[in-house]
Amino acid sequence: MNKPKSTAARKPVTRSSVHKDRSPGKIREVKYYGTAACQALWQQRPHDVIRIYIEEGRVPLFSAMLKWAAAQRKAYHIVTAQDLEKVTESVHHQGICILARARATVLFADLIRNVRQKKRPQLLVYLDGVENPHNLGAILRTCAHFGVRHVLGPALRLPQLSPSACRVAEGGAEYVDLVYLDDPVKQLHELKRSGFSVIATSVAHGASVYNCSFSANVVLVLGSEVEGISAQLLHEADARLQIPGSGDVESLNVSVACAVLISEFYRQHQVRLK
Repeated sequence: MNKPKSTAARKPVTRSSVHKDRSPGKIREVKYYGTAACQALWQQRPHDVIRIYIEEGRVPLFSAMLKWAAAQRKAYHIVTAQDLEKVTESVHHQGICILARARATVLFADLIRNVRQKKRPQLLVYLDGVENPHNLGAILRTCAHFGVRHVLGPALRLPQLSPSACRVAEGGAEYVDLVYLDDPVKQLHELKRSGFSVIATSVAHGASVYNCSFSANVVLVLGSEVEGISAQLLHEADARLQIPGSGDVESLNVSVACAVLISEFYRQHQVRLK
């Protein structure tokens, strides 16, 4: 097999360029890496696979994928760890990388149509200023575990799914849609009209999550650890919650807080959310 060529340096990402990349009809190509992320990608979206890079020692683990690739005439390259570092621009590739088309973007109109059709309890996660890819990946992993299928956020602040976020998500990114909102306040109001309560997290002024009775349909709003939730979104919240602790540290990491809150919603309703 041919060895891969070195990838070109990435262009700096600006808010305007990020917004353009999310335009309907424009499909990005992404280099996914990590064992669980690549397995989930192949299982959920084999039609999007373009090319595979793999270390020789990982061939037995991915033998079914490589047989499929050969049958489908999809190129795969057996490469060294150093080659993969160049391809992925990461040392955390775990011996496998798949070049594939990114998942299609879900529009807010599609989300509204989907949630209105469901009769069982539903939880949506809204991220206000959470831009760290590792936090995003960990949140997607939690959402996939509990069956939460949509993560919302403002169009110019919720990041695209990066390869590192997908790796941290351990396959969860294949089961959760990111929904970018152009007018968050207006669109949260539309969710309220569709029967959702908006619940915001607050370090200092919220009621204990363990004293809260969650309604059947909830939008859970989480903010960044530096800025927290914007005053505008806090004003829109139907309730504010906090996770009580010892007080030795100010708060939990946002991804950990997300897991605690979704787990409590799941416990109260005793139903998988998907």
